[in-house]
Amino acid sequence: MQYFIDHKRKRIHQRQYAGDRCGFMKTPVEKREFTDSLAYIGRLQEESEYLKCPHCRTAQMAID
Repeated sequence: MQYFIDHKRKRIHQRQYAGDRCGFMKTPVEKREFTDSLAYIGRLQEESEYLKCPHCRTAQMAID
């Protein structure tokens, strides 16, 4: 699955880049979804005002 959708915050994450900065850790599991469908992502953006996560556009580095 390429995309991770946070239905609580209305954010679309790129699964491979999602990390702590994205803020989805407080989202309940039942409000999370995974998909590969670009058509579905487009509908969420157009019809429900979902936004692509600004933190998921590049790899995040772990900081100890």
